[in-house]
Amino acid sequence: MVSSNTVALKEPDYVNMNVTIRNAMTGLIRPEIVYRCQSKRKDYGWHRSKKPGMQFSFPIILIKGENKIPAIHICNVRSVLGTATLVIENTYLDAEMCPKSSCAHVATPKGIVFRGLEWDFKPCFPNSNQLST
Repeated sequence: MVSSNTVALKEPDYVNMNVTIRNAMTGLIRPEIVYRCQSKRKDYGWHRSKKPGMQFSFPIILIKGENKIPAIHICNVRSVLGTATLVIENTYLDAEMCPKSSCAHVATPKGIVFRGLEWDFKPCFPNSNQLST
């Protein structure tokens, strides 16, 4: 018998997303990059992209509606120019803005940049002067 004070907990909905690392090391004699990504629970191993345009994607699962606790992945990237540590934080909002592998972290000779959609609050708040009283 269930008392009237109990609350039935609902299973959370999940969203799938791919984290993509792309090689864009153009203009170098050796444009190869080597990288390893890992989270608290999973190690995705070392991967090699020998020439520009090559990429690696790994799937992650995010809880829909949970935007306060991101999924954190740390990637170590190596090239002839040096090494870099990339910290990637994703929430379900990122999964909605970047379907499949449409967004990527791109390794260039100048550094690692994010290519994809980012939040733009101008449509929500077109003129903040109207809010003042």
